[in-house]
Amino acid sequence: MESRKIKNFNDFRIWVKIRMIEQGISQNELAEQMKIARPRISEATYGKRSGRKYIIPIIKQLNGNMEDFEEFLK
Repeated sequence: MESRKIKNFNDFRIWVKIRMIEQGISQNELAEQMKIARPRISEATYGKRSGRKYIIPIIKQLNGNMEDFEEFLK
């Protein structure tokens, strides 16, 4: 996927979906790889408080470029 700046939760949600498709994994598989409950993925992508601590681990697990998320993570 080409580098694209992520600015909000909608952008983040789309980025996560695209990366999962590119890697051929489901949300369940991503959660299993991260050893977390599947709802945490959804909570993180929708910006719910209970999921926010998983945002950076999700980016790292999906091999994201942290520079693309600087504005989003402020």
